[in-house]
Amino acid sequence: MTDCILDLFQRWGHLSVASGSALGLFFILAALVVFPRTILIVAAGASFGIGAAPIILVAGTAGGTLAFLLSRYIAADWFRRKLKQHQRLETIAEAVDKEGWRIIALTRLGAPVPSALQNYLYGLTRINLATFILATLVFSSPQVFLFAFLGATGRASLLEDKPLGFTLVSILVTVVIIALIGWRVRKLLGAK
Repeated sequence: MTDCILDLFQRWGHLSVASGSALGLFFILAALVVFPRTILIVAAGASFGIGAAPIILVAGTAGGTLAFLLSRYIAADWFRRKLKQHQRLETIAEAVDKEGWRIIALTRLGAPVPSALQNYLYGLTRINLATFILATLVFSSPQVFLFAFLGATGRASLLEDKPLGFTLVSILVTVVIIALIGWRVRKLLGAK
């Protein structure tokens, strides 16, 4: 099994124009589907290394912008009906209307709600498009880079025979950082 994974990493492991474009298109589409992107980001980091993170970040922001616009201008009534069924989402939407980019920053850092769902939710608020794009790009970057680093670290340990201790410490530090950020964000949002 390990040989199969190593072979896969070595075949996919180089970002080219074609693989970078495919990765970007994939993450644009992934921003439209409510699915945990964490697994996808770690897999991309494992396949292409940390160099995949900027592509994921820009593509995720572009896809998020499409979802935002879809929610705001095309399917707003449908999304509003869905929003009324979920008190937590309605609370976040109200907080965005009051606090603006700060709430987007908090939810992007801690992800108490899947990012695709956030994209649609923010389209229903009064936040302007430029603020949404900038806040999404800036405040999604820590998680994207951390998860891509996690995948790249695992890849490096397999391909370069790095000591297992190095990999475990890197993974543990990454998980602790993400958990602390998420805990803090949930606590702050609970106070809103």
